[in-house]
Amino acid sequence: MKYGILGLGLALLAACSPQEGAGGPYDYCQAGKTSSLFLIDRTTPADSMDKSVMLESLGTVVDSLGHGDRIVVATIGPHYTNTERLVNACKPGCPDNQGAVDYMLGQCSTMQAKADERVFMAELVKALEPVTTDAEEAATSDIVRTIAQWTQSPPGGRQYSTVYIFSDMLENSQVLPWREFKANEPETSLEEVEKYRLTPDLPGADVRIVGFGRSHNPGRPPLDPDIDFRVRTFWKEYFAEGGAQATFEGSIQN
Repeated sequence: MKYGILGLGLALLAACSPQEGAGGPYDYCQAGKTSSLFLIDRTTPADSMDKSVMLESLGTVVDSLGHGDRIVVATIGPHYTNTERLVNACKPGCPDNQGAVDYMLGQCSTMQAKADERVFMAELVKALEPVTTDAEEAATSDIVRTIAQWTQSPPGGRQYSTVYIFSDMLENSQVLPWREFKANEPETSLEEVEKYRLTPDLPGADVRIVGFGRSHNPGRPPLDPDIDFRVRTFWKEYFAEGGAQATFEGSIQN
């Protein structure tokens, strides 16, 4: 079943109150193999194009989920303590290798799982309603510590295989103030990160960054090429230190 931006919109229109005890006694998470993390930067207001790209990216993540796979959606705020967990759930579904005996023993009901999947989607879209409204501009953006927090201790103890980050990635925090972050060589910024043990724990993960390329200046024009290179290089090396490969999906203006 595919959930693109259209599917998410329809799910929102069809959303109703979650059924009591959705999922029953069966723990869908035990059937899963992977976990995906979706971080949404709330320190810069999003326009209609931003929201469209964000929902399409989320749809891509949901499309990739198998039965029992976990999805975590959280926010990036002015300080790492401001992060909000919006979603932490496993996609309902029975194991592919479940046999008739398993079903009779009450291991997993395919019919119930399908009903729970509909509730799962409705709750997922409902949880995202607050982040599709305009955010207030924040003076700081604590991206590094938020990433470290969510990846060093992932919910359920299952390390992430895929990470989407919807952000301009313009760090401006106590650890890496923007005035220094934009001017320092990537190696200098990495030394600060390592000093505070903020390297992500993402062995073998695929990190996709959506929204990079615009500056903090009025009208948010493209980054100066030198700053673009330094910041982009830092993030590639930062995630490589954590065992992951980062790619940039391009500016959200494209």
